[in-house]
Amino acid sequence: MRDSRSKSRGNLPNIDALSVSELGDLIDRAEALRSAKMEEARANFLSEMRSKAAALGIDLDDRAGKGGRRKRSDAGIKLKPKYLGPNGEIYTGRGPTPQWLKTLEAKGHNRDRYLVKS
Repeated sequence: MRDSRSKSRGNLPNIDALSVSELGDLIDRAEALRSAKMEEARANFLSEMRSKAAALGIDLDDRAGKGGRRKRSDAGIKLKPKYLGPNGEIYTGRGPTPQWLKTLEAKGHNRDRYLVKS
């Protein structure tokens, strides 16, 4: 049983005989064709999903922008330091623990010792 690829293989040039520039041209053409076929496959998939969703009464276009993470209410606001290190280092308590605090904790220091008193 032969598939559709078998037919197209007969049309391929003997790439062993191609020059570097001819190989580059062939690669460019193949990548452009692959890109076009991928875009066509995406469009067909989306069309099929939209029709299935419509059959269920779902509008995918309305739902496409919803979801994801919410933005923090305090995003972009400069935070006050929560911890102050012995050499003036600061840590707000957000994100990964800084190396200076990790080192102190490894030496047996308690993190609460460096809390900034409000």
